[in-house]
Amino acid sequence: MTELITVEEHYATAASLKAATAQHAQPADTAAAKRLGQAIGGGLAQYAVDDKLIEPLEDRLAFMDAHNIKMQVLSDEGLEGTAPDKAVAQAQEMNDHLGAVIQQYPTRFSGFAALPVQNGEAAAAELERAVKEDGLKGAMIHGRVQSQFLDAPQFTPIFEKAAELDVPIYIHPGMTAPAVLNTYYLSDQYPLASGGALGLPGFGWHAETGLQFVRLVLAGRFDQFPDLKIMMGHWGELVSFYMHRMDETIMPTKPGLKHDISYYFHHNLYVSPSGLFDQNQLQWAVNEFGADHILFSTDYPYEPTDKIATFLDDADLTQAQRDQIGSGTAKSILHL
Repeated sequence: MTELITVEEHYATAASLKAATAQHAQPADTAAAKRLGQAIGGGLAQYAVDDKLIEPLEDRLAFMDAHNIKMQVLSDEGLEGTAPDKAVAQAQEMNDHLGAVIQQYPTRFSGFAALPVQNGEAAAAELERAVKEDGLKGAMIHGRVQSQFLDAPQFTPIFEKAAELDVPIYIHPGMTAPAVLNTYYLSDQYPLASGGALGLPGFGWHAETGLQFVRLVLAGRFDQFPDLKIMMGHWGELVSFYMHRMDETIMPTKPGLKHDISYYFHHNLYVSPSGLFDQNQLQWAVNEFGADHILFSTDYPYEPTDKIATFLDDADLTQAQRDQIGSGTAKSILHL
């Protein structure tokens, strides 16, 4: 069976999970807020798996063994909504804990850092510390940071440091903005829970995550840092399918880029399935990106697990391509 190293694998400590729950809590003092809370709660009901995030490591290792996973690259909860005066200390505590997990099981676990992203300079410093002291292999950022997209100049030090250290930034979906959720996804023609699911895991947060990459391209970040590596799940978060359309429609506006938009998708982006084990999407990704820009991920513990061990072996690929996707790309860009 093809060896698997999985790169979007969630875990938490009880403290980080409690902090994340508090920062995502929705006010319920108005009818509109209650409606929004019901939509979000209903749309995310299937992902109520907090007990799995904080499970004993021995239980997680048993799961990995049962599904042919050699190593998980772990990520703790995000700090994007944390108060700035608390974020640095929380990031250090979370990353030190993850570093200790890796020290305990160095052949089974690696990890991405949590960053105090509200302050770009502080986040860059913590990324360097977490890589050099805790042995982490990059960082994960969850969506917008206090309503700001990642192309904002204040976040540039994070990308500069990642390029300098030669570690990737994994851009993970975050919560869809309430105004966007209300305007684009909720309707009185179907249940609130269905609108919440559409605006969050069904479509909305993937579209927003893909937009993050496009905005980084248009802001010139990859011209500033040509070897910067960005990772995204769900086969490239929707917008990857439209890279050539963006070449046709955006490049004539003269955005001041050194290359076509599709170049940055092919050169700077690495994609993974995040548990979306669909053979058609795999074949499209291989044809578009090449196996050396695809990693394997399960989005543990949020997605179904029945295809993990067999997905690549069942694919119409060469064994060299299976090996590259299963573990080779991760070994290369994470220096495992």
